[in-house]
Amino acid sequence: MRTHVGAERWARRVAEWKASGLTSEAYCAGKPFTPGGLRHWAYRLGAGRSPEASPTSPVRIAKVVRISRAKARPEADERACVVPELILEVGPVRIEVRTGFERATLAAVLDVLAAERSSR
Repeated sequence: MRTHVGAERWARRVAEWKASGLTSEAYCAGKPFTPGGLRHWAYRLGAGRSPEASPTSPVRIAKVVRISRAKARPEADERACVVPELILEVGPVRIEVRTGFERATLAAVLDVLAAERSSR
């Protein structure tokens, strides 16, 4: 039973890492596991298995896109100069909430962060 719980925890970590768009090193910074362990479990959970055999199915809830403010051209993209109404910081994660945000998307992101914090 313990192995199954561990596999579920690693499946959740791998899914969150993949959804984050970060390198394994960046994702693991400050977490109680190593980039090598994360990559190992990503391989182990995905190698030769059908989706039904996986303990949990990864769900992509958001795509993270990083834009360097130095490279952003506000005249070409008005969204680059919109000031966030609210900035949430949860551990190493920073979320900028702007006018017109989707409440359900923000709730889903916060649920994932809460699950990650409670699994530690």
